[in-house]
Amino acid sequence: MARPERTCVGCRRRRPQDELVRLVCRDDAVVTAGRGDPGRGAYVCPSLACLEAAERRRAFARAFRRPVRLAPSVRDEVAGRETAGRR
Repeated sequence: MARPERTCVGCRRRRPQDELVRLVCRDDAVVTAGRGDPGRGAYVCPSLACLEAAERRRAFARAFRRPVRLAPSVRDEVAGRETAGRR
């Protein structure tokens, strides 16, 4: 059975959905969310480089179709998953 794939808004690479971090917009702030949480989702690789590339390219504003800001907890979550992936 094929695993669902999504595209990282930072590097634009397609990867299996469970390898990416799902982000949603809540009150004009981008926060991390689980797969079943409500809201339009955008996905980013568990890499600070991809997160920063998405910020530079204003990819979150495009994905959520409105101006947004990145919640500080997102950077911590992505850094944590990046570190966990290296082990």
